[in-house]
Amino acid sequence: MVLAATVAAGLLSAGTASASDWTMSYLPLPPGSSGIAQVNATNGAGDYAGTADGKLVTWTGGTVTDHGIPAGYLSVDTVDENASGSVLGNAVYYQDGSRYPSKHAFVFENGGFQFLGKVPGYSNTQAVGTNDRGDVVGTVFNDIRYGSTPAFWPSGDHAHPVLLDVPPVLTPIDIDHDGTILLNEQYGGTWLWKDGVLRQLVLPDGLRESRGIAIRNGKVLASTQLGDRLWTAFDTSVEVPDNMSTMALNGSGLVTGWISPRTPTVWSPGGSVTTLPSPGNAYGTVVGDNGEIAGTLEGGGSGNTPVVWRRG
Repeated sequence: MVLAATVAAGLLSAGTASASDWTMSYLPLPPGSSGIAQVNATNGAGDYAGTADGKLVTWTGGTVTDHGIPAGYLSVDTVDENASGSVLGNAVYYQDGSRYPSKHAFVFENGGFQFLGKVPGYSNTQAVGTNDRGDVVGTVFNDIRYGSTPAFWPSGDHAHPVLLDVPPVLTPIDIDHDGTILLNEQYGGTWLWKDGVLRQLVLPDGLRESRGIAIRNGKVLASTQLGDRLWTAFDTSVEVPDNMSTMALNGSGLVTGWISPRTPTVWSPGGSVTTLPSPGNAYGTVVGDNGEIAGTLEGGGSGNTPVVWRRG
């Protein structure tokens, strides 16, 4: 394990710094877990949510709680969490012997699963993001092979979703705290929707396509064919250096992800990419507003392990 970390460090580019002020710790697994677990979301203040063996799990104060799977479903996907600790996810099942999954979006809060309302004419709901107000964005569909339609569940009325009035080639990815929705265009660019107005992220000359990853406090993280970029306004962006593959950012613009070969990293505008300590291949998946980073330590056949990196 030590050798693996040493080899990875030797492959870093000249502009990448090694972090001596970051430490890594393990998030505990539920009793009886097979070891297949991951962290997918954070409340921004040191609590996390994810899955273990297909079940919803949360970590609060370093203690893990297994919340299981809603009755009648096979597994859950955990996708987001807001500052109040409300966890957003999707319950998965297979209908009438279909090979393609059906989904029902839920919010887990006050100790229970609360399913989001369905749109008439659509049998499935799939959530992708929530904000601190409690708004939820996602899609509705009947058969995922034939596409989906963007939908919005307003805070305080998750029982009555509305369809977003956007072109059918746009798919929602995330939602900001002010209600701005991040969308990707099929074979095209990345768009922002707010109060019925669409704006496209401006790409630098030579780029024709981008894939939005996340939005926080007006900052947008997206990938392009020439590398990932961070937009601080819809028409202003900077390149993420060192071919870093990004996965998440927080409200101040702190970004996490990895560089080849699966070396976990952190970066913020104006600085260099910094590697995070790890005994093997790993990557960051979420960044809290408190500066903590959570992610996955790859374990090969033994499964993946959720971990947290902290300064100091």
